Amino acid sequence: MGHIRLGRLPRTLRWQGVLQLLDGTPSDVPAVARATVSAAGARLRAVANDPSVGYCFWLLTRVTLAARSEDFVRALSHIELEVKGDDSTLSFISRLSDKAREESSRHPESGHFAELASLALRRALTESAGQHGGSLFGSSLEDLQTALRSYSTERSFGQVSRSFFGDFFARMLRSFVEREMANHVGGGHGLAGLDQSHEFASALDLYARQSARIVEDFASGWYGKQDWQSKGQISREDAQAFVAVAMRKLRMELAHAEP
Repeated sequence: MGHIRLGRLPRTLRWQGVLQLLDGTPSDVPAVARATVSAAGARLRAVANDPSVGYCFWLLTRVTLAARSEDFVRALSHIELEVKGDDSTLSFISRLSDKAREESSRHPESGHFAELASLALRRALTESAGQHGGSLFGSSLEDLQTALRSYSTERSFGQVSRSFFGDFFARMLRSFVEREMANHVGGGHGLAGLDQSHEFASALDLYARQSARIVEDFASGWYGKQDWQSKGQISREDAQAFVAVAMRKLRMELAHAEP
């Protein structure tokens, strides 16, 4: 996250509460997460309707559906994604990331959240392909299609959705907290040194990802219904509507979860 420069946190009472937790009990990760979600509430609600985030999730729905086709390359062209039959898995994921960034350039209001969504999309695909076929190095487009086809069922799409939203939400929380974390490390602070700050960041990341399990079943049912109704042509509007609900579920899960 160090390459995204965001400045200091606002000096509101709620953000001061987040800083007090960092200084006092950073090991209480659920409390830090709840406080951060509360302090960033307005921004997180806006992100739920962000077109760049919605576009990344829409790409995820469409590439998994395209993987069912006998002609994967042609199916991808229907979403204006140009790939070649001899592309590798890594080059495909890179092309898809570029496509997401190209779209986000049309929505400057998305700010750094567009990049976080692009990174979450990349990770969801990388994890999906890696879990199915081992190392990504040397794997082909055909290998990727086989992996993605396995995630084009209702239940399995729920898993890849959990990966996407978990990664995105984890990156968002860290993007807020890490603005100030360097100022709360050392003597007199809850994070005694760099090792402790890294451990805290990893724990917050894991907690957010695990909380995304609430999206999994919801995504499975939605995907099956939309696939049937749209005949495999899920629209951007429907994907955007799903993102809004999924983000609300995640906010509520983190805001009310007990330690």
